[in-house]
Amino acid sequence: MDDPGCLFLLVDLLFQKEIVLLAISSFSTIVFAVLTACMVLGISFSALFSSSEIAFLTLINHNELLSEGNSAQTSHRLLERMLKYPNRLLATLQIGNTTANIFSAILAAVLTGELIAVFALPAIPVYIIEVLVVVLVLLVLSEITPKLSAIENPLTTAQRNSLFIYPFFVICKPLAMILTTSRLNLEDRLSTTDSEMTTEELITMAEVSESAEPIKNEEREIIENVIEFGSTIAREIMTSRVDIAAIPTGSSLDEVLELIRGEGLSRMPIYEDNLDNILGVIHSKDVLPYINSDIERTTINWRNIARKALFVPATKKLDDLLRDFQQERTHIAIVVDEYGGTEGLVTLDDILEEIVGDISDEYDEGDDKLYTRFKSGVYIFEAAIDLDDMEEVLDCSLTSEDDEYETLGGLLYHLTERLPNVGERINYQNLECTIHSVENNRVKKVRVKVQDRPERSPEKD
Repeated sequence: MDDPGCLFLLVDLLFQKEIVLLAISSFSTIVFAVLTACMVLGISFSALFSSSEIAFLTLINHNELLSEGNSAQTSHRLLERMLKYPNRLLATLQIGNTTANIFSAILAAVLTGELIAVFALPAIPVYIIEVLVVVLVLLVLSEITPKLSAIENPLTTAQRNSLFIYPFFVICKPLAMILTTSRLNLEDRLSTTDSEMTTEELITMAEVSESAEPIKNEEREIIENVIEFGSTIAREIMTSRVDIAAIPTGSSLDEVLELIRGEGLSRMPIYEDNLDNILGVIHSKDVLPYINSDIERTTINWRNIARKALFVPATKKLDDLLRDFQQERTHIAIVVDEYGGTEGLVTLDDILEEIVGDISDEYDEGDDKLYTRFKSGVYIFEAAIDLDDMEEVLDCSLTSEDDEYETLGGLLYHLTERLPNVGERINYQNLECTIHSVENNRVKKVRVKVQDRPERSPEKD
């Protein structure tokens, strides 16, 4: 090392190395500064899009705020132009905000990697700290603060930002339209799926609500009746043909008045020859003018005062029938079978009772019950009782969806295929049915005893 030439050579090498290190350090500083500036710019853009989102959304929901601005300003005109396409505008803001956040997060990760390399820091702890700091910065500076400011002055914020947002609104149009279309299609599919709830699910919801005690039992029954209302047909609630109170065309005024008083009905069909030839409906108030008139009481032409009758098929759904009542402004409909013959009669009261239960008026007898229960557990049922009501009394299942009969009498006719005799015993499931009385070729009352052991096949004695 005593050689001066070697000494000068060593000094020269050290000097060159120092220059290289300084150059590298200077380059790293410049890159670090540029990356930091870009990250700050990304955070600023994110804040811009966040404040614009709240401001524009407020104006979309409250258009009246636009009238407070100056329509002559360029920013206001651009704002109005963008608000004409709210879905596209919101999609553009989401694209810009998301892009700015991702851009800032990536730059923060790159800067963290540079710091780890320069200072030889442990990678995992530093990256964890970096993630927490980036999340905190984005939440405070890019989300919460700009949105709170925009909420206080939505119109001012929207007008100020519109000059910067409009170029993005134009550039991002294709992507924004694709995203908007995709979102609307997804919402349609989800809304269709959510709205498809079966009748059984709705009834179950009502039962669960009842068990939680927010609704009463009577209210639950009304809810269930409304749910099942649309699937009920006219045949299930109609007054059968044999029970129809009707006026023959040859009736005198006294006979009509007696029929009105005896039946307690305000509307009755009028027929010629038989019930298959119903001509119309007589309203009781249409008869009142003839009571004290000088007209011959036996020469009234009931055809002239009869109102048009509404004829419906037996399979008519009750919701459709109720709509027909509203359109035709009537309260009564004649139910006809597939051959055009009269099968029964349905009134507006029948439809309302299907929803709210039995409705009694001044003509209904308070003690007119369809069944009587004795202490021995034996019941006497009217043959006209609906099987659904009978199921509630006995807490059992007697019908299925395929059954064509609706009453206890219909069930007995189905089992015997003839008119049962008084005293005849018929076993069905776990019920022992004994014919109690028959009147005018119709079963009137049936004695029913619930047996302990069910018998599936009917036996006739």
